[in-house]
Amino acid sequence: MEIRSSVALRVTAIVLGVIIALQFLWIARSIFIVTFLGILLGLTMERAVDSLEKLRIPRGAGAAITLAALLGVLIGIFTLIGPSIREQSRELTRELPKAMLEVEGWVNQTPMKTLVAPDSQQKQGGLTDRVSRELRDATKFLFPIVSSFFGAAGGIVIVLFIAMYVAAAPGLYRDGIVHLVPHKHRHRAKELLDTLRDTLRQWLLARLIAMVLIGLITGAGLAALGVKGAAALGVLAGLLEFVPFFGPIASAVPAIGVALVDSPQKALYVIVLYLIIQQLEGNVITPLLLKRRLDIPPVLTVVSVAALGIVFGVLGMLIAEPLLAAVLVTTKMLYVEDVVGDEVQIGKEK
Repeated sequence: MEIRSSVALRVTAIVLGVIIALQFLWIARSIFIVTFLGILLGLTMERAVDSLEKLRIPRGAGAAITLAALLGVLIGIFTLIGPSIREQSRELTRELPKAMLEVEGWVNQTPMKTLVAPDSQQKQGGLTDRVSRELRDATKFLFPIVSSFFGAAGGIVIVLFIAMYVAAAPGLYRDGIVHLVPHKHRHRAKELLDTLRDTLRQWLLARLIAMVLIGLITGAGLAALGVKGAAALGVLAGLLEFVPFFGPIASAVPAIGVALVDSPQKALYVIVLYLIIQQLEGNVITPLLLKRRLDIPPVLTVVSVAALGIVFGVLGMLIAEPLLAAVLVTTKMLYVEDVVGDEVQIGKEK
C-alpha cells in the first residue's frame, strides 16, 4: 500500500511538532512548576478575596490586600522568632559534627565496619567525610532548578504574582479553559474545574495548617526532652512536612543526631517522639482538617514524590502530591465515570 506524500508530510510535521513541544516543556519545566505553585496559592487566597468582595472591595484590591496581609504575617512571625532560630541554628551546626563523630565511633565498634575496606577508608576518609560528600552531591542533585539565590527569589516573586492574579480573576482563567471545550461537554468541564479547585484548595489549606501544628508539636516535644536547638528543629519539621513521607524522615535525622551526642537513650526517645507525631498527623490532624478526603494510595504518593524529585528536584517533590490528586480527580471523573460508567466518590466525608 502506497502512502501519499501529503499524508507522510503531515505525519512528519506532527511528529516533529510533538518533539519540539516536549523539548520546550522540558526546557521550561521550572516555569510550569512555579506556575502550578502560584495557582495553588491563588486558589487558597480566593476565599479571602471573596470575603473582601462582599464588603464592596474590588477583587484586584482584595487580592493585593490578601497577599500583603499574608506576607505581613510571615514577616512578623520570622521577626519574632528569627533571632532564636538563628542562635539555635548556630548551635545545631556545632552539635551535628559531634553527632556524626558519635555515629562513626559506634559504627566502628560494630560488625558494620567490615562493610568498608581499610584501603578504601584511607582513600575516602571517615564516615563524616563520606556523608558530607554525599550531602553535597545530593544538594546538587536535588536542586537543579533553584541553583542560586536570585533564581529562588525570582521564583518566589513569580509565584506571588501568579497567585494574586488568579485570586483576583479566577473566572477569567476558568472561562478561558471552558471555551476550548465543545459546547456539549462544557457543563462537565465546569464540574471538573470546580472539583479540582475545591480539592487543591482544601489540600493546601490542610497541609499548611498541618505544617504549623507539626512544627509546634515537634519543637515542644524536643524541648521537653532537652534536645538542643529544639525550636530550629521544630521549624525544620514544619517546613519539611509539606513533602509527604520523605520530608518527615529528613527532618528526624538531624534531631536524632543531636540527641545522640547526649546519649543513645535520648536518641531513642526522639525516634519514638517522631513516630508518635507522624501517627498523630496521619490519623488525627489530617482527617480533622479535611472535610472531604481524596483517598490517595500511599504507594502512588511515594512513587510520584520520588519520581518527580528525581526528574525535577526539590520543586518536583513539592508539587507531587497535589499534582497526583489533580490527576486522580480528572481520571475518575472523565474516564471512570464518563467512559467506563462506574460511579465513584471523588471525596469522602468525615
